[in-house]
Amino acid sequence: MRVFNCLSGSILCGLTLLLIFLPCFTPEWAGNFILISLSAIPICIADGIIFAILLWRHNRWWMLYLFLLLGSLPVLACQFPFHFLHKEKVLDSNQLKLVCWNTEGFRLNKDTLTKAAHSIRVLQPGIVCLQERPHTNLLAWDTIRAAFPDYPYCIINSREDEVLNLAVFSRWPIGNVQEYYFPNSYNKILQADIQMTGQTFRLFNVHLQTTGMNESYSMKDRFQAMRHHTVQRNRQTDLLTKAIAESPYPVIVCGDFNDTPASYAYRKISRLLQDCFLQAGQTWSGSYQCWGGFLRIDYTFCSPAFQVNRYLLISNPWSDHKQQHCVLYLDKCS
Repeated sequence: MRVFNCLSGSILCGLTLLLIFLPCFTPEWAGNFILISLSAIPICIADGIIFAILLWRHNRWWMLYLFLLLGSLPVLACQFPFHFLHKEKVLDSNQLKLVCWNTEGFRLNKDTLTKAAHSIRVLQPGIVCLQERPHTNLLAWDTIRAAFPDYPYCIINSREDEVLNLAVFSRWPIGNVQEYYFPNSYNKILQADIQMTGQTFRLFNVHLQTTGMNESYSMKDRFQAMRHHTVQRNRQTDLLTKAIAESPYPVIVCGDFNDTPASYAYRKISRLLQDCFLQAGQTWSGSYQCWGGFLRIDYTFCSPAFQVNRYLLISNPWSDHKQQHCVLYLDKCS
């Protein structure tokens, strides 16, 4: 039994250390540990239970598990919104309302598009960022454009890839549009500078590597596919973080990241930017409506120059993703 306890304890310690230092690895190495990032909460819970048992038994090894718990606190902290600071109220004219949503191609149905677009317009956002806009041959762009008549400015990616396309609708002028295409992938990033009330910020509409797998995959094939897609997503994240760092303006980064808050991708971006969910979310919630609805893989990040006043995840019957609704205060931008 003593040998088993030592072996299991060593394995748990190793898993926790890998989880803590995951962002320090290369994208390729981090891809090998996808199952560890997916198991972040169970690993931290196990550390907490063993810490409590050892402390109760006055076993000196409790200090090791205390160290592991303290090291993994940032991983746990990004799972739940703990914000207690008072948010300064601002005039509606100074607010930027943003909706970001993976539309699942509007199910390639015009009626679905009409109902979904109405649900967004009711929120009266100044900017709408869409992922998985369908190829114009599957659902015409003119039809999608007509569903958002209140937005005089809009951009789409120039290279059409089935349903993995992007669109941005804005009430304010859009300039300096740039597209990022990834090798051997249909996923992409759409970048644009938005000029609002005399201020400029840079917007990144993001859809990182999709995790889709064929139902016929064996367990071995599933793991290999997950690892391959995670490595691609990590490399795409490095490109995105470089673009964020080079921006001369405050930035908003929103979209479908296809990864959890314990992942390499999330933790790289959150080192640079605020997670709006953590700043103003009301309760824990997942953004992916399938698999029990507990996975948070869609995010809105922004520069520290922004004040985040509200963040909501809105359930809907038209996609497998919830709509992100965020209210930001722009007066701090320069």
